Amino acid sequence: MKKSKQLLTYRQTTSIRLECEINLDLLFSSDVEWRRFESKWKEFKRFTPFHSDIFERSGKRLIYASEQLIPHKKANRPSLLLVLGNPATQSIKNGMFFSFEKDRQEHRFWKSILKPAGVLDLATDAKLPIKKQNELRKRQLLNIEYNTSFRIGLCVFITMPSAPGGKWGGVAGVQKLIGSKALKELEKEERIRVIEVANKFIKRKGAVITFQKNAWENLRSKNDPVYKIDKARRNKLKGTLNGAPHIPLYGVPPTRLSGPCRDVLKKFLSVKSFPKM
Repeated sequence: MKKSKQLLTYRQTTSIRLECEINLDLLFSSDVEWRRFESKWKEFKRFTPFHSDIFERSGKRLIYASEQLIPHKKANRPSLLLVLGNPATQSIKNGMFFSFEKDRQEHRFWKSILKPAGVLDLATDAKLPIKKQNELRKRQLLNIEYNTSFRIGLCVFITMPSAPGGKWGGVAGVQKLIGSKALKELEKEERIRVIEVANKFIKRKGAVITFQKNAWENLRSKNDPVYKIDKARRNKLKGTLNGAPHIPLYGVPPTRLSGPCRDVLKKFLSVKSFPKM
C-alpha cells in the first residue's frame, strides 16, 4: 500500500481481504473533530470484537482489514455485485462475509435471503466447523461452483469494520465514531472504489444491488429515488449506477429484515430484466 496524501488507500491482499488505511489528518479538519474521535475511540475499541486483530493506529493513520470478494472466473450469466453496508469484525476474523449468526449458526443472509430469492444456492454441511464452512463457501463463490443463474460478487460500501450490532454496530457505529461530516468525506472515496469494482465486474449483463441506505444514496444517479425504507420495501428503489448509466442499480431492504429483503430481491431478479451491455 503506497503511503500518500490520499484520505483512503487500500489493496487486496488475498481473494477476500482488503488492507485499508485512512489518513486521519485528512479526515478531520478541526481540533474539535480530533478530540471527539479520541474520546470515542477507546469505547469503540472496547465494544468491537477482535479489535486488536483488525485495527492498528500508527500516528495519524488508521490501518484496518476489510473484505471484498470478486471472482475473476468468467461465466455466461449475469453478474450481480451485492453491496453491503460495512463488515462485521467477526466476519473479517473468520475470513468470510456473514461468517455466522450470534448463535454460530448459518447466517440468514445465505439461508433466508439469497437462497430462497433464487440468487445463490451454495452446498453446505452443517456438521463442518464454522471455519471449514466459511472456507467452503468462499471457494464456491470464487470458482462459481453453484447452479443458480448469476455470477456473484460481494463488497461493502464502507470498508471500516465495526461490531455486528449494538451502539457501535454497522455503518451507524462508524458514523458515531468519526462523525457525520467525516463520514461524508469518507463516502466520497468509497464511492470511487465501488464504482470501479462494478465497472470491472459487470462487463456485459448484470446489476448492482445495495442492501443499505448509505450505499444506495452514494451509488444512485442524480435523478434516481432518494432512499426511504418504505420505498425499499415496495420495490421502488430502481435506478442506474452513478457515472455508469448502463449498469442497473437496485436497492433492497437491509438484511436484518430478511423477509422483505428476500421478497424484493426476488422481484428484481428476473433474468429478462437485465439489459445487454
